[in-house]
Amino acid sequence: MEHFPAVCCFGGEPFLDFHTNSSIDPTDWSADLVKDPINTTDLLPSLSSSLTQLGIDITSQCKIFNITFNDLADQTLFDTYKASFMCRCPIGHFGQSCELQETTFPPISLPLVSQDPLSSPPDPMVMLLVIAAVVLALMAVLAMF
Repeated sequence: MEHFPAVCCFGGEPFLDFHTNSSIDPTDWSADLVKDPINTTDLLPSLSSSLTQLGIDITSQCKIFNITFNDLADQTLFDTYKASFMCRCPIGHFGQSCELQETTFPPISLPLVSQDPLSSPPDPMVMLLVIAAVVLALMAVLAMF
């Protein structure tokens, strides 16, 4: 059976993504932590270089997992659905390996009322006529029944 490497940074944990509603029992695969990776650039060259470009040290800020399936049927299901191993990221991080940080913007306070000096309050007489018209229309509708 094959071994699949997965790299999760900043406390992320691996999970199996089928890209569909299909599910697999989480006990059908295991993710063992690689305690002492010999040379991560040889193991995962493209990922290692992209993390280095982001300023992330793969040996200190990331964990490398060796993922295996318990039987051949589960691995065949993985291959059939073209599934992939992703990382569940902690709050504030995202990306395939949780390598990207979310930028938070400070809240913007908006005025609750218009500060336009040109707008005048509605005329009380107009408001009284509108209310009277609504009441008369309601009485006419009720009189029909």
